[in-house]
Amino acid sequence: MDDGKKKNLKEILLRNRQIEDPDSFFQPHLYKLTPPNRLFMDLEKAVGRIRKAIKNKELIYIYGDFDTDGIAGTGILWESLDFLGGKVLPFIPHREKEGYGLHTESLRSLVKEGARLIISVDCGITAVEEADMAKKLGVDLIITDHHAQKKEIPRSFALLHSEKLAGSGVAFMLAKALLESFGRGESEQFFKNLELATIGTIADIIPLVGDNRIVVANGLLKLTRSSRVGLRALYEEAAIAKAIGPYEIGFIIAPRLNAMGRMEHALDSLRLILTRDKERARKLAKKLSETNRQRQEALETALQHARQSVSAANLPKIIIVQDKNYPAGIIGLIAARLAEEFHRPAIAISEGKISRGSARSISGFDIASAITVGADYLESHGGHPMAAGFSIAQTKIPIFKEKILEYAEKSLKESDLTPTLKIDTTLSGDSLNPATLGLVKEFEPFGTGNPEPVFLTKNLQVVRVRPVGKEGQHTRFIFRTVDNFVYEAIGFGLGGREVKEGEVLDVAYNLRQDTWHGDGRLELKVKDFKSAQRR
Repeated sequence: MDDGKKKNLKEILLRNRQIEDPDSFFQPHLYKLTPPNRLFMDLEKAVGRIRKAIKNKELIYIYGDFDTDGIAGTGILWESLDFLGGKVLPFIPHREKEGYGLHTESLRSLVKEGARLIISVDCGITAVEEADMAKKLGVDLIITDHHAQKKEIPRSFALLHSEKLAGSGVAFMLAKALLESFGRGESEQFFKNLELATIGTIADIIPLVGDNRIVVANGLLKLTRSSRVGLRALYEEAAIAKAIGPYEIGFIIAPRLNAMGRMEHALDSLRLILTRDKERARKLAKKLSETNRQRQEALETALQHARQSVSAANLPKIIIVQDKNYPAGIIGLIAARLAEEFHRPAIAISEGKISRGSARSISGFDIASAITVGADYLESHGGHPMAAGFSIAQTKIPIFKEKILEYAEKSLKESDLTPTLKIDTTLSGDSLNPATLGLVKEFEPFGTGNPEPVFLTKNLQVVRVRPVGKEGQHTRFIFRTVDNFVYEAIGFGLGGREVKEGEVLDVAYNLRQDTWHGDGRLELKVKDFKSAQRR
């Protein structure tokens, strides 16, 4: 690829991603992070209160959420305050016994333990009553959160909130300001925090732009050579033997950290990332992997039931499934899988006297706002445009379903429910070379907000095709271009598509380096294809 073509392709990819500051995008240096005092109006107040608590040896509790983002953020603040000499303990609620967010009974319990300051992580923005209760109990509450806020804001001692960051990202920025206030801004603790913020940001599917891109681009380098014995043990248990990237976090590390909160208690995941004992780390990593296997089995059982209760021939615009046997810890996963398989918003409800629901959405449909249509029937609710949760009395589920189905019917068009593949641009066969791959790599790390480029090359002849995988669910190809360039390709999940050798296809794909065979050759990761006619 000559310099002109390369420049043109780069401009296309930047434009498609609406990147207005290429210099910052391609050089995501840590010094370009937004200063925390520009993110949070209450930052100075929060830092001052924490410094006072550290100086006076007041007991501080970090009250985190039980998902990976919350665990990572809790780890960041607990470790940072401990590093600065604070008297600090973590608290993570049990998913089924206490549920998501701040709870008055939990606050009472922590105050009885002697807490003088409580800092929430990845929760609290909707905790209006709980913040009032904290005042009555005589404990100062600092809320750090990133979920969508409601009209009424909690009257806490200080509020640090940003929907542009992960929950762990907000915690990271608070810890950054705190470390700097002690003159320890460039300490090793800052970089240890960077590792956890990276895990939380990717796990919570936060757009990898702006500060998030800076955190993740630098944090991935640290994670690959992390000194955390817990993470090293998890890498070994999960057989991760290469550089840590978004895939390793999103599909290997985060599911294991999440599994404890879904099936048992998330404290063991927090213990793993914070422990300095190698033997304890090994045992905890093994426990997380085993619990994750149990989670996978429970999910498959629940999904079989959920799929059977959904009529593919007459799908509503939003899927709602419910059952008393759905474990509350996996309803988010059920909703996510249904949304992915049927390409429409989905809600899964674990029935009980007080039922718990979890929702996942598709691009362009704000599921958190949709749920507010039935807010009058809910005990609690909150979330993001793409994911939300709620609790509801079982007797009120029918009317809630009626309201939200009615809302979806009015708000969603059939075109919204048709999956589309966005292609960045067409490439000729002679552009499939290391120079183009090098340009693609400049855009890493990929994720929400910065998707991996999808290219289209027309008139590729199938030289060879064969099924791969245990059940032949994937397809491996060898393609020849009209200019007689030959390329290998893999199509994950395309095993059911009939393709014949000699057939000519238009192929949409990601351009990648094949690391599986160890030779680093160019490979096409096929996203879709259709028959073509040679011209």
